[in-house]
Amino acid sequence: MKPEAAAWLAKSEEDRLAAEWLLQSEAPLTLASAFHIQQCAEKLLKALLVEKGRTFEKRHDLPYLLERASQETLRTHVGFLEELSPYAVEFRYPGDFHPPSEREAKELLSQLFAFRTDLLNLI
Repeated sequence: MKPEAAAWLAKSEEDRLAAEWLLQSEAPLTLASAFHIQQCAEKLLKALLVEKGRTFEKRHDLPYLLERASQETLRTHVGFLEELSPYAVEFRYPGDFHPPSEREAKELLSQLFAFRTDLLNLI
């Protein structure tokens, strides 16, 4: 594996662990967890792109990164990635952005595990 791809994977693992930890507390921090779930997915996609030698712009747009990856097996996750994209930036500002419920955040984490498994099989 290319060193840069391995570095992206290591960073994605930090985000995955943070997302899990934030949901395990007595008062789960669902919005912060969703942010780390988004970050994990983004870094996983960037690891794949680097490993495959594909260029990409520095964006937090998961559907864009998925398109750059050109991996048909990952297309089943497009809805999940579209749902996650706003957690990269939009939630950090005041407005009408509502945090996910604990159940919704745990479902996002579950979907992340499935996405992660499929993506890692391609590297």
